[in-house]
Amino acid sequence: MEIIHIQNSGTFAKNLGAQLGLSVFSDNVKKFLCGEISVTSPKTFYEVIVVASTVTNDDWIELFLLLDALRDSHKIILCMPYMGYARQDKNYPNEARSSKVFSRFIDVFDNVSKCVLVDYHSEPSLRIPTIHVSATKIFAEEISKKYKAKEIAIISPDIGGAYRAEETAKILGLSPIICSKKRSLFGKPISVDVTGDVKNKICILIDDIVDSGETLCHASEALLNCGCKEVVAYSSHGVLSEGAIERLEKSGLSEIVLSDSIRIENELTAKFKRISIVSLIAETIRCIL
Repeated sequence: MEIIHIQNSGTFAKNLGAQLGLSVFSDNVKKFLCGEISVTSPKTFYEVIVVASTVTNDDWIELFLLLDALRDSHKIILCMPYMGYARQDKNYPNEARSSKVFSRFIDVFDNVSKCVLVDYHSEPSLRIPTIHVSATKIFAEEISKKYKAKEIAIISPDIGGAYRAEETAKILGLSPIICSKKRSLFGKPISVDVTGDVKNKICILIDDIVDSGETLCHASEALLNCGCKEVVAYSSHGVLSEGAIERLEKSGLSEIVLSDSIRIENELTAKFKRISIVSLIAETIRCIL
């Protein structure tokens, strides 16, 4: 067994390879003048782990072409620390369900035997056997080292992500508090209500994806208005679209903790901290090898 990764997942793959004692290779990517992508594998693999965080459209195309380049491989374990296009998962009339569409694309490759996903936004619809792991265990361990249980409150910034906060709170022996938000066009939160007493508490927001950062900003403002002492955020995936870092830096959040599921190219401020989930993935892969 060896590891091959798409271009943007090199650091994660190398760290994973070091923990598993496996050799790590990168695919070879070239672009035609029109922007079309060409992908080749450096060699033929019999059994291989493919590591890919699909943040951009190009990441997805690169992954699909890499899986086809590996069509002579006997077995592929697809490890996706972050699987993009998962948020469009509702069955609304005349609206595409991107989570289902991209799952179907992956299902096309018969030699992909298993898929490992981290904090997928909704229930994955892959036909391939899928192992869904969560960073909440890593987050709970970090939180327990930094804070006393009696001084904190575990918060979900919205109803949709409540189960993540519930899992984190359960590990810490606490009950979660849920924020409910009203959204405007394209998912922008416009108001947040807090259901629970957070006065004089250190509030810890547990979320899966930080994209624009607006959900966390609105939630932290609502919590501070309710009299909490401090607001900290833990998120599995730091997408951090344009303007998000500056927006979060100016917010009332005292710290934003992100996993290393996504490579972040922009420089982060002192308010941000990265925490690795490589050991979580390594533990999962050892169980299925």
